[in-house]
Amino acid sequence: MNQLIKDLKGSSETTRGITKLDKNWYHWLVGFLEGDGSFFIRSNNTLGFEISQKTIDPILYKIKSKLGVGRVVHNSVNGVSRFVYPSTVKNYIHLINTIKLEDIRLVKRHKQYSNWIIKACSLVEPNIPIPKSTELLTNLTPPKLTDSWLSGFIDAEGSFMIGLTKASKPRPIFRITQDEKEIIEKIKSLFKRGETKTKIYKDRNTYVLAITSKKGREMLINYLHTYPLKTRKILAFSKWEECHKLLEIENPSPKDKERMNQLRNTINKFS
Repeated sequence: MNQLIKDLKGSSETTRGITKLDKNWYHWLVGFLEGDGSFFIRSNNTLGFEISQKTIDPILYKIKSKLGVGRVVHNSVNGVSRFVYPSTVKNYIHLINTIKLEDIRLVKRHKQYSNWIIKACSLVEPNIPIPKSTELLTNLTPPKLTDSWLSGFIDAEGSFMIGLTKASKPRPIFRITQDEKEIIEKIKSLFKRGETKTKIYKDRNTYVLAITSKKGREMLINYLHTYPLKTRKILAFSKWEECHKLLEIENPSPKDKERMNQLRNTINKFS
């Protein structure tokens, strides 16, 4: 498989049409598709790759522009929008050349994409030996605070909220949710420094990492200033960060308190 893909990379016919992504955009895209994307094999023996959003978000059009291929479709009944990758052999190889299997960090998504690549290779060259699909599963790249993968994953699976303490004081809360506990544990380890308090709890069939401490919020803010969010979620983050800063005021004025309440009530309203 590796030799086949290497050979295909040298063909102008198979690489034409894909815009080379810069490093930050690339790692953000991998994180985003790991949360909201899916690789699948259809019953008619074609391959699919899609990224879904529950609302109309311009990011799907940006992804289409960055990749240079695909289309965005919107379902007016359920409100879901999808970026749909073209189902042609040429574009299968485009995607393999663009998204590297070794950069996938979720076990389930790695399995998905590995099987997808195996099928794509069989469609390109039916007589090649079937490669093993588990070669990287024991050593997946962990998330880190020095690239934009986590920013993309937050755009897909994270949420910013402002709750209230028992004393009715606003409290910024960040949560990231995933049904794969291993990745939540790895993300938690990034924020376990000094006085940072993080916790993981189970909510039905998913695991939730919650960051509420001042130190944890500061670490997250610093990270997202270096590797900004790209979806409309950046608007919620902006309000969340503003509330965090207002809480640092030693003696907040009535106007400051009013603003914090306003932020709490509007944090996830984008219109």
